[in-house]
Amino acid sequence: MIFLDNIALIGMAGVGKSHIAKKIAAISNYEYMETDKLIAEQANEEGMRYLDLSDDDFLRIEKDVFMKLSDLSGKIIDTGASVIYDQDVMHKIAEIAHIVYIEDSIDVIENRFDIRGPVPLMGIGGKTFEQLFTERKPLYEKYAQSTVTRNSLRNNDALLVAEQILKILKNDAPGLEDIS
Repeated sequence: MIFLDNIALIGMAGVGKSHIAKKIAAISNYEYMETDKLIAEQANEEGMRYLDLSDDDFLRIEKDVFMKLSDLSGKIIDTGASVIYDQDVMHKIAEIAHIVYIEDSIDVIENRFDIRGPVPLMGIGGKTFEQLFTERKPLYEKYAQSTVTRNSLRNNDALLVAEQILKILKNDAPGLEDIS
């Protein structure tokens, strides 16, 4: 079985990166890798609680975690939404993974927050969610090697998005074995 190296999912908080990454892991040979867990572990090692991290501490630890990554194969990397703020981190991710931007409309994302509750957002600094969304969207687009628009699949579950991502990667690398 041949892996298409690694996949890194980027996109706004609430777009479903974690859920989709877990679906990809469930239907393929990719192994789920949650970077927020790695960030929390490093924060704990530094004597800090993940949920109490300042934006600056979070971004510093996030960068450190990503810059240490190497020798990965067959991972589906669930990145945090703020990862796109650091050009060095994004270049590192591009070296180790195919970057897929999961795009969605702000109203659908906000509806997910209404259902599941709010999540911590880095870089908010007094900004509204709409301002943050507008600020981040061009950065996601800049770094994405592929884009999947989840809004067009609103009535379907994350499994269809996961299958679409795997199909895109298979089409980008003809001749490789099926990874499922």
